[in-house]
Amino acid sequence: MYKSLVASGVAAATFISYCIYYDYKRRSDPLYKTKLRERRRLARNHARDVELDIPLPASLDPMSIQKFFMEQVQAGEEKLGMGDYPGAVKHFASAVLHCGQGYQLLQILQSTMPPEAYKMFMEFLPKAQAKYSKMQPKSGPRVQAQPKVSNERIIEEEAVD
Repeated sequence: MYKSLVASGVAAATFISYCIYYDYKRRSDPLYKTKLRERRRLARNHARDVELDIPLPASLDPMSIQKFFMEQVQAGEEKLGMGDYPGAVKHFASAVLHCGQGYQLLQILQSTMPPEAYKMFMEFLPKAQAKYSKMQPKSGPRVQAQPKVSNERIIEEEAVD
């Protein structure tokens, strides 16, 4: 019994000594805080990039964009049905960016999406538009991103009808 007690005491003392040594070496490293800040900055940037990672069509010809639009709407509906609002928001934002009638699609989404998901969508859409406009190629045919719809425009269109 004493041998196991002594062995466990020696193991605990060795472990604590190693922890103290490791902490001393870590704190005495002059670049520790710099490395730590850099690691945290990279993690923060990676999280931001993953948040704004929206799917893009393979090519910019009208048929592939139409197919891509339908796929994004379908994927968004599937994710919305599963309760994955952030995933649905990404797919719907990508669909709106590639849709010819963005205002009409926004009205449809507003009437079909749960209010909290639509709020997330309207907060995400300007960020996605900004990232999409940066990713657009400088040459070749461009697909125009739809501007954010204001409530005044929707009210005016309803009054005209």
